[in-house]
Amino acid sequence: MSSADDRRGDDQRGNGGGPLTTRVQAAIENMIMNGELRGGDRVNEIALSEKFGTSRGPLREACRALAQEGLLVAIPNRGVFVRELDLREALEVYDIRSALDELMGRLIADQATDAQIASLFDLVDKMDRAAAERDLESYYPANLEFHNALLAYANNRRLERLYKSLIKELHLFRRKGLLQSGSMRISNEEHRQIVEAIASRDPIAAGVSMKSHVLAAKHRLLAAMEASRAQEITGAREASASQRRGV
Repeated sequence: MSSADDRRGDDQRGNGGGPLTTRVQAAIENMIMNGELRGGDRVNEIALSEKFGTSRGPLREACRALAQEGLLVAIPNRGVFVRELDLREALEVYDIRSALDELMGRLIADQATDAQIASLFDLVDKMDRAAAERDLESYYPANLEFHNALLAYANNRRLERLYKSLIKELHLFRRKGLLQSGSMRISNEEHRQIVEAIASRDPIAAGVSMKSHVLAAKHRLLAAMEASRAQEITGAREASASQRRGV
C-alpha cells in the first residue's frame, strides 16, 4: 500500500481507536479552550493538517462540526474563523450559567461523597497558594479543574451538556484576559464558601453560594471592562495633550 493509501486509511480509522475527525475536532476545540486559538483567529488548514499529521478532509469535517456547535464560523471567500463573542452575549451566558450553577449546588450537596468534598477543599487550597503568589498560570487551570469537578459531582448528564456548551462560549470572548484578571483571592474565597456549604449538606446554601459566585464574576468582568475603558480614555487624552504641547 502506498503512503497516500496509508494516509487515507489513517483518516478513516484514526490512530487511537476512534474516528480521526472526532479526534481532530477535540484537538481544535482544546486549542480554543486554552487560548491557542482566540476569537477572530483564522483557522489555518495547512498548518493544522501538518500539526495533526492528517489530510485536510478530516480537518474540514471537524471544522464543520465545530461551526454547528457555534465555536467556528465559515465566511464565504475568506475561510473559517474562531467565532467572537461580544460583551452582551457574554453577560447573557453568565445569567444563564448562574441559574444552572444554583441547581448544580443543590444536587452536589445532596449526593457528594466525603472523598469528593475533600478533593474540592484540596483544589481550593491549591488555588489559595496560587492566589497568594499572584500565579495566574497555576490558578487558572486549577479553577477549571474545580468547576469541572463540581459539574461531575452533580451527576446530571443533561445539565452537564448544557453547562459545557455555555463554558465553551465564554472562551470565545475577545477580552478573555479580563475574565481572569486581578480577583483571584476574592474569587477563591467564594469557592471556599461553596465547598463549606456543600460539606454542611445544605442544598439551599450550596445553590445560593454557587449562583452568587457566578454573578460576582459577572460584576468583576463589568468592573474590569470599565477600568479598561477609563485607561484608554486617559491614554488618549494624555496623547492629545502631548501633541498640543509639541512633545
